[in-house]
This record gives sequence, C-alpha cells and structure tokens, in this order.
Amino acid sequence: MDVIFRFVGAGALAVGLGACVSNSRGELMEQGIAELKKSSQSQAADITALQKANAEKDAELKKLRAQVDESSKVVMRNSADVVGNVQKLQTDLAAVTGRVDDIDTKLTGLSKSFTDYRAQSDTELEKVVNATTAAKAPPVPETADGVFAEAQKRIDAKNWNDARRLLDAFVNRFPADARAAKAQYLIGDAYLSENKYANAIGAYTKVIDNFPKSEIVPDAMFKNGQAFYALKYCGDARIYFQELLKRYPKTEWKKDANEELKKLQRDLKNKAVCQS
Repeated sequence: MDVIFRFVGAGALAVGLGACVSNSRGELMEQGIAELKKSSQSQAADITALQKANAEKDAELKKLRAQVDESSKVVMRNSADVVGNVQKLQTDLAAVTGRVDDIDTKLTGLSKSFTDYRAQSDTELEKVVNATTAAKAPPVPETADGVFAEAQKRIDAKNWNDARRLLDAFVNRFPADARAAKAQYLIGDAYLSENKYANAIGAYTKVIDNFPKSEIVPDAMFKNGQAFYALKYCGDARIYFQELLKRYPKTEWKKDANEELKKLQRDLKNKAVCQS
C-alpha cells in the first residue's frame, strides 16, 4: 500500500508540475503573440504614415512636373519666337548687306569709269596744250636720237610736260625704233612722278599692248600694279602683280611684287585703302 501510495502521489505531483509548466509556456506564448501583434500594428501604422507621406510627395512631384512642363512649353514657344526673329533679322540683314554691296560695286564702277575718263581727258587736254604752245616750245629734233636725247634732258630737269611731249613725238614718229617701248614707258613714269596715276596706267598699258615682246613690259606691269594700288583699285593691282609673276617668274620685280601682294592681302578688306 505504501508503495502504491508513493507511486500514485508521485504521479499526481508530476501531473501537477506538468500542468504548471504548460500554463507558464502558454502564458509566455500569449505574451509573445501579443507583443508581435503590437509590433505588427506599430509597423502597420508606420507603413501607413510612410504611404501617406509618399502619396503627398508624389502629388508634389506631379505638381512640379506639371509646372516644369508648362515652363518648358513657354520656353520653347519663346525660343521659337526668338529663333524666328533672329532668322528674320538675318534675312533682312543679308538683304540690306546685298544692297549695300551692290551699291558699293556700282559706286566703285562709276568711280573707276570717272577716273579713266578724267585720265583720258587730261591726256588729250595736254596734247591740245602742247599743240597750241608748239610755237613757243623748243622745236622737236628731226632724228630719233635727237628727240630721245632732248626728252631725256627734260626728264633729268623734271620738266614732265615737255618730256611727255617729246616722248610722245618719238613714239609717233619712230614706232619701229628699239627705244619706242622705253619712250612709251617713260611717259608713264612722267605721269607717275606727278601722281597722275590714271594717266600713268594708260601710258603703261600701251607698253603692254603695243610692245608685248619688249623687255620693259614687266616694268610696265609692275608700275601699273602700283598705280592701281594708289587709286585704291586693289583687285586690279593684285591681278597685275600676280600676272607679272606668272608670265615672268624670274623678273627682277619678283621680290617687290610678292611684298605688294602681302600688303594687298592685309588691305583688301580695308575700305579706306581698297575700294575694290
């Protein structure tokens, strides 16, 4: 009996202890679950707050995007207007520039024509004066040597008008003489000495046209370039210098012609120096 009692008592005690342990674990589990629920609720609240804040930010972002889009449209419209205005101004400027260039070209042509006309008039007038004063002027010698020698004396004395009269007589009377080209060239030099550039061009051009095989042609071409340069007809001057170097690559004027071309390159866009 005693044994049985102890066994039964031990079993009852084990059952009781088991029940206590089970109750403690249950309470702990319930407590853990409650804490988990509480934490979950807190996280859910945080998530809700974040979602709300995110929605507000999205709304602000959409608003900003709308503002940026509108601003972009305004800028694009303004840019288009500006571009259109600039293009119109450029077109107008091009038209005005074209008209100005056309006027400049016409004025340059008129100026050159007037200069040529004035040179021819002055030359013809000088011939008339020479003819009317022939009685007072020393007579022209009969021989080629005599005429040329007298002309040289007038050149040395810088009596340009008389020198031209004698040289012109030499060319007209003795066109086949070996010195005829030089006499015509010296007429140009006499004009150049008085800064009568247009007249000088006329005289030098006769050397080039009437005595193309003369060794003095390169000299006439170079002097023509200088005369045109002095008259501000830089385009014509450049043509003469370039043609001189092309026709006579070994000419003694080579260095000088190249120097003139360098100066022309600098001056071509300067209206104060070059009209054409």
